[in-house]
Amino acid sequence: MSLKDKIKTPDKLVDQQGAKLLIYGQAGAGKTYATKSMPGNVLVISAEAGLLSIKDAPNVSAIEVKNYDDLREVYAALASGELSFDSVCLDSVSEISEILLVHEKSRNKDGRMAYQNVSEAVTSLMRSFRDLDMHVLFLCKEGKDNNDGVFLFGPKMASKPLGEAITYFFDEVLALRVYDDVDEKGDAVTKRALQTRIQGGYTAKDRSGKLEPFEEPNLTALIKKLGFSNKIENKESA
Repeated sequence: MSLKDKIKTPDKLVDQQGAKLLIYGQAGAGKTYATKSMPGNVLVISAEAGLLSIKDAPNVSAIEVKNYDDLREVYAALASGELSFDSVCLDSVSEISEILLVHEKSRNKDGRMAYQNVSEAVTSLMRSFRDLDMHVLFLCKEGKDNNDGVFLFGPKMASKPLGEAITYFFDEVLALRVYDDVDEKGDAVTKRALQTRIQGGYTAKDRSGKLEPFEEPNLTALIKKLGFSNKIENKESA
């Protein structure tokens, strides 16, 4: 292929690469449950063994990983086409970073070096998965920081700098919020929404500018709203 043939319009390049989402939230907020709403056939890469909420999802397959080598093996299979999915979800990168930290501390007496090695490994891993030509969802635990009496919320990783840095890797950083409401009959209900903009101390961003401040946690609908509506159809007809 000539250099000229490699030049494409931005919309074609973005559509080919797929949506890249980072969602963080409290334990029990419904992060894993949201994976089944990703488009097409979904692979959940689980480091938390918490798959009960998607036990009966017909479009979801899962693989458990215990260490960095497991993750690299799954990545290589996806990148080569040995494994073929429309969407892949890492559940969660917070747990992955903590697994790697335990491993590094066991082999490195210098705590600072252990954190540095984990930061580099997680950064490399996330960039690799982010750059796959498919939809990719990264799930994170929610971290809480008290800044002179003002609470700030964001992705939680093995180290605070890493948690702050990973938000720069993504166009869409969304906070999964849980709140109390009432239904049409006036009964108390629990609802969930994805916060897409900085508000109330929550880190969030929508680089597309197409999302409302709060969106329903239906990720297929959200990805279509971002402009990826034809990706799976194009893949099936190729």
